[in-house]
Amino acid sequence: MTFTSFLLKTVETLTPFTTLTSLSAKLTDVPMGKFTQFLIKNFIKTFNINLDEVADTDITSYKTFNDFFIRKLKPELRPIDKECIAVCPTDGTIGQAGTIKAGRLIQAKGLDYSLKALIGGSEQDTKIYENGKFACIYLSPANYHRIHMPIDGKLIKTIHIPGKLFPVGKKNISNMPDLYTANERLVCFFETSLGILCVVMVGAALVGSIHTSWSGTIDRKVGLDIRNYESDDIRYSRGDEIGYFKYGSTVITLWPENGGNVAKDLQENFPVKMGRSMIV
Repeated sequence: MTFTSFLLKTVETLTPFTTLTSLSAKLTDVPMGKFTQFLIKNFIKTFNINLDEVADTDITSYKTFNDFFIRKLKPELRPIDKECIAVCPTDGTIGQAGTIKAGRLIQAKGLDYSLKALIGGSEQDTKIYENGKFACIYLSPANYHRIHMPIDGKLIKTIHIPGKLFPVGKKNISNMPDLYTANERLVCFFETSLGILCVVMVGAALVGSIHTSWSGTIDRKVGLDIRNYESDDIRYSRGDEIGYFKYGSTVITLWPENGGNVAKDLQENFPVKMGRSMIV
């Protein structure tokens, strides 16, 4: 067991997830000199990070652990598919993908969850995605953690939903009901050529923060925080960066009925990279 594995396992065992996440957020954003370099090198070893993909391979240039965690990649290694309707917004592994039926999305075999609860409880927003499609992508600590735009679009609204910070690994996905509607999340609505696309950034244990390109790091608050951006004319092209996670989490995309279909190979446990086809 590497030092990183031991540290994560020990701290997770001894502290509540909310406390652990708060502690993680503070420590991983602090410059700690040689110890930071030690943590980064150990992290690379623990999760078998491919440094050949990293834009800046000089480990000493990263002053905090999170500087490395949200590392950028060489752009040529994530080509953007121009032939499909929309692309995968991030690297990761497909949890589930398919059709939204009777207002429910599949979480795992034998488990589903409420579309309405996922996106903030609005009947009006929920109706947009009745009989539509969804794709859920889990990001492990090893993955590239920047999130990109699946298709050209204009930001029209976000809803920050406070919640718990349960881990979103395979064990909890398979056994914990309503995991995605229990955790903190940021729901982002974009006006696109296929209708209103929704990108849901789901927080989890050890996710120090959710960061967006338009408003920076999201502050954790009590109660729904609904923000309207229609008059701000904030636009993104397919493949543009729209945010990132600090540590592992999940991105769920939703799009309306008749807005295209899920690519056939996007099955459970299938690894994906940002920029490949998602909606065809």
